Amino acid sequence: MKGRILLYLFLVATLCVGCGDAPSMRKLQELEARVNDVPDSVLAVLTAADMPCWGEARALYALLTVEAQDKSYVDVTDDSLISVATRYYDRRGPALHRLQAFYYHGRIFTNAGLRHEAMTAYTRAKDFVDEVKAPYPVGLLYLHIGVLYGNDYDYQRAIDNLERSIRCFEENNMERLANVAKRNMGLFYLNMQQFPHADSLLNEVLVWGEKHNETSIIYSGINLLLRLYDATGDTNALDSLFTRYPFEVFPSNATTYGIIAYYHALKSNKILAEEALAKAWSTCSLSEDTAMLWNKSYLVGKLLGDKDMALRSHEYLLAHQDSVLRISLQQPLIASQLSHYQNRLEVEELRNLNYRYLMGIAALVIAIVAVVLWMLYREAFRKKEEQVKQYMDAADQLRATLYHKVEELDKVTDALQQQATDTATLQQRIASLFKEQYNLLDELCTTYYENPKEELRSGHIFEQVCETISFFSSDEGYARLEAIVNDGCNDAIAHLRREFPKFKESDFRLLCYFCAGFSIQTICLFTQEDSKKLWVYKSRLIARIKNSDAPSKDIILAQIPQRVR
Repeated sequence: MKGRILLYLFLVATLCVGCGDAPSMRKLQELEARVNDVPDSVLAVLTAADMPCWGEARALYALLTVEAQDKSYVDVTDDSLISVATRYYDRRGPALHRLQAFYYHGRIFTNAGLRHEAMTAYTRAKDFVDEVKAPYPVGLLYLHIGVLYGNDYDYQRAIDNLERSIRCFEENNMERLANVAKRNMGLFYLNMQQFPHADSLLNEVLVWGEKHNETSIIYSGINLLLRLYDATGDTNALDSLFTRYPFEVFPSNATTYGIIAYYHALKSNKILAEEALAKAWSTCSLSEDTAMLWNKSYLVGKLLGDKDMALRSHEYLLAHQDSVLRISLQQPLIASQLSHYQNRLEVEELRNLNYRYLMGIAALVIAIVAVVLWMLYREAFRKKEEQVKQYMDAADQLRATLYHKVEELDKVTDALQQQATDTATLQQRIASLFKEQYNLLDELCTTYYENPKEELRSGHIFEQVCETISFFSSDEGYARLEAIVNDGCNDAIAHLRREFPKFKESDFRLLCYFCAGFSIQTICLFTQEDSKKLWVYKSRLIARIKNSDAPSKDIILAQIPQRVR
């Protein structure tokens, strides 16, 4: 006792925190190492400390608290605390903690009478068995799964799980838990009416309990052996059992007193049999005990020759069995639903796994898109900066160039104005020269046209005029005239030929004569036409030019004189 007190004080000292402070992860691990040895002290320390706010420390605190309560024989039915651990360890954490979290969740469901939920939690805990190297928690898991199967009458599965738990306990040298499992196996073999296996196991457990002075195991072993020898009707075994142990040692329950009553009836001791039955009915509290006692009353009455008692007990037994059978049929068996629990857990796990995969893929795609967009934006921003820099450099160069070229631009402007003035003067001189060159010819032709007398035509000058008229009427002379007109009249005839291809050659020549400034009399001599017709032709040609869409019509019309001498 003194050593336990010192150990408790040591645990409190290791926390290094006052009341209300949350223990750290390291301190929780120190408590975890001692929870199997002094669970009540660990529970007291954890109860005095605050629960951590988040993370693995919060989950481990919840797990250790529930584990300490279970090992201290505190039957908890509220799963709010252990749910903190199962939510965290469902997808993360060490395999041992994950197994323990679901195992103790199953223990709480068992305490609350929720056997379906308990089997679901145990099945979830079995997923981590292969990863856990510690045999003790694995043995506990198989032990309680076996007990749960046995309570639902699936004895073969119960025995299979109990055998696994015995191997785990023996591997860890935990003899007491191994014998607890063997005691449960003996009970299930008894219920399966495999009496030799049950007899061997229960006697082995009873011998170990006597050797180690384990009172609870001794009492439970004696009780089960009583049931076994009662079921087999082995009077010698019952005599041996009652000889080895006084009646005061046997458990004071309805089953024990019923068996004792049956034993006395076998010995034909009516008084002791009736006293044992009275004690049995006074301690009866379960429906199973009621059925057993009605059966014992029937057997006792039959052995003692009390037919009324036997008949009445038999009728009550049948009525009670009908009610129990009706209730039992209304309760689903867990064993038949195990595959459903496992499949449901697998489906849920696959759904969660697919959800995590999809979320991971979505996060990866979003990250890739974000990176690509960031790179594209960065590249576009870089190009924009380069472009802005180029524009700024160009602007600086233009500013410098404009600053230095202002005077040159003024000089060029003055030069262009001077050149324009010189060009206009040159055109005037060309026109003046053209007029001077052909003025004499025009006057001679006019004189020739107006004086067609024979004596005038016989002179030498008129011979020269005739030759000149013939020359300009010829193709060669006209070509030279048209070239001179184009030079002096802004290429008026060239524009006319290019933009009015449907005009006749005679039309081009007539307009060329007019542009050259010849008088109507001279043109009449060149074309051998009457002056009236020439006026009509001229008016029609001018009208066609005005009504056209020719781009150079204004240049052409500007060179054709409106009045002709």
